Amino acid sequence: MKKVAFIAGLAAFGSISSFAQSPITFNARGLVVVSDADMSASSLVDGKLLRDNTSRDQLSTIKFPVERGSKGLGTALVSNSALGYSKTLAVPAAGGLAYVLENRIRPEDAVTEFKDPSKEFPVGEKLFVVDIANLAAPKAKFGFPVGRKPTSIDVNKNELILTTSDAGKELVFIEAGPDGKPARFLNLPAAIDTTNKIIDVSWHPSGDFIAFTLDNSNEVGLYKVIREAGKLKNVELVGKPVKVGADPTFGRFTTDGKHYLVLDSKAAPGKASGEGEIFVVDFSMDGATEHKVAGQAPVGLNTGSFAVSPDGTLLVTANAGKSGAPWTEAGAGTGSSLTLYKVGATGALTKVADYPFEGISAQSVAFDKDGSNLAVSVFEYLEFGSGNGGVEFWTVAKGDAPSLKKQGARISVGKGAHTLRVIP
Repeated sequence: MKKVAFIAGLAAFGSISSFAQSPITFNARGLVVVSDADMSASSLVDGKLLRDNTSRDQLSTIKFPVERGSKGLGTALVSNSALGYSKTLAVPAAGGLAYVLENRIRPEDAVTEFKDPSKEFPVGEKLFVVDIANLAAPKAKFGFPVGRKPTSIDVNKNELILTTSDAGKELVFIEAGPDGKPARFLNLPAAIDTTNKIIDVSWHPSGDFIAFTLDNSNEVGLYKVIREAGKLKNVELVGKPVKVGADPTFGRFTTDGKHYLVLDSKAAPGKASGEGEIFVVDFSMDGATEHKVAGQAPVGLNTGSFAVSPDGTLLVTANAGKSGAPWTEAGAGTGSSLTLYKVGATGALTKVADYPFEGISAQSVAFDKDGSNLAVSVFEYLEFGSGNGGVEFWTVAKGDAPSLKKQGARISVGKGAHTLRVIP
């Protein structure tokens, strides 16, 4: 009895962490997730929106450790779109603020179907700033125009780089103030052909370079950042962009910054019929030699994005498969998976295993701060009724024989969850 009382006393005083008792383990301060309520996952395939006109796009915040109920979970209404290549959300490592691109806007309530959603959805033009200092109560602060159909955003401390489809505004730099308002706003020279457009950008870990993906020519290239008195003044193109596959989109540098990894999904989101690839690109940072493709590896079907572990040794892709098929088709709602790879010193990827799981259109994945756990977004589930999206969690076994193991619980968020970011 004394032992039981002692343990109960420890629990009452917080000596036994709720983190250890939780069926969800994730070593970070928080997660930020955006959900698009304007369409269903199957809209990418058949164009039928199947939406609830009373639902609205939202941003969700999750504070760790998680507890039963809604304590530590918050939401704010923020316009966003799943049509934005998994990089329409940026959160600085320090947290405090979240930046959300309005790639597309909500169609009129009477609209129920598009022949081609990616081409016909109304175009957005704003960047929204959300106060996430209190993860239990995020607050949408303001939005401002940055250019038509902004497609990608990345953050380096308080420096934002983003792309839009507006001529003359293809590459936008914003130095954000403490409140998120633009202290400096520059339209930078993209130095690209007028028939092309930038659809993805990534800061180099050093903050001295920016990698980009070109849509029509299916290439990736590199800008060098020019600074004056420590402030970004301009960018200049380094070397010539290099071709990478048939439909490259999402890219990330390896943790050490030596290699650039680019996802080629081979088709428009949700419409691929075969496996995609990840290309390993070695940039010539001084332009003395040509950029080159140093390797490539097959990935899953309809892969939305990938994450590299903090120590740079592992990579995980989020694959939708054919889970986004209309529910009237055989096998609809199944096919989402994660794929685990080892990352070699040269950037080469070695596949370890696939990990199928329930849930429709897994699109975004992230490691926690020490790479011991994973979070993955799920657009929706094969459930009738109002429906929800979710965040699933996996435990990572490291070492020579790495593996993933699904955790026992998930967090429900707004239907249409498509992009998440970690606050370490």
